[in-house]
Amino acid sequence: MSITQTRLPSVVVAVDGSGRGTGALRFAIDEARARGTGVRMFHVLDDDGGTGHEIMDTEMTEACVAAPDVEFDWKFGRGPRADELVQSTVAGDLLVLGRSSPRIAGRPAVGTVTTEVAARTPASIVVVPADWRSTSHGRIVVGVKSCANAGELLASAFAAASTRHAALRVVHVCDAPEPAGPVRADAHPGDLRTSEGRMLEVLVRDWAAVFPDVAVETSFVHGPPARALVDAAADADVLLTARHHRDLRHLVRLGPVPRAVLGSSDTPVEVVPLTGVLMPAPLVVERSGTILKN
Repeated sequence: MSITQTRLPSVVVAVDGSGRGTGALRFAIDEARARGTGVRMFHVLDDDGGTGHEIMDTEMTEACVAAPDVEFDWKFGRGPRADELVQSTVAGDLLVLGRSSPRIAGRPAVGTVTTEVAARTPASIVVVPADWRSTSHGRIVVGVKSCANAGELLASAFAAASTRHAALRVVHVCDAPEPAGPVRADAHPGDLRTSEGRMLEVLVRDWAAVFPDVAVETSFVHGPPARALVDAAADADVLLTARHHRDLRHLVRLGPVPRAVLGSSDTPVEVVPLTGVLMPAPLVVERSGTILKN
């Protein structure tokens, strides 16, 4: 059962009054400004309703004071928290969740509800540390594991970079033993050139033609994938990773690398749900200096 008001904007942020959603709300406001849309604040009520309306009143007041230029509305859900959060969005929306910033006993501090929602929601989901503050680095990082379904992820990454007027770094972690030295986030493509690497370079070049306003670089790195991606995104505004479409090759929709990244990154992490449909870059034709897109 849901209690709702007004229209559904494309940016939805979960609030619970605990303070761990502070960074998430800041991120949602920035994203709404970039997209030219509003923010929907979503709260899952306790069985008895509890203090949900008081929490929402407080959160709404603080949000409106912090961002008077952004339109806000609200929605309540009542039921299992993960189920309600999954149902709060549709494909094409962005769901923003907060997580506690400190790690517990050195382990990633990401809850089971967050990982369940990230594995099931039809929308892209961004997980933001509680103490995150808006600092524009002008860079987005996307981790690409395989070229097989990279089109969808690259399309999302280039679109996000274009919307934010940011540069894009495409990172591919190579299947090789970890070197003795630190993880490299700036390896030249020629250093680790493989058939997979060459295919990725072609894909990136094709998508770069579709988004000529986005400066892009491709990095090939060694090391444990989660750590390599977190390190590569240390100076980024957001790190994009994929949630695979469930099939015989991907029995678990949210793999161990995205799970680890969600709990250990100080940079907001966006999990992009893939459909499994091949998505080549649209054909781009240059005619008399004009870029035409199909």
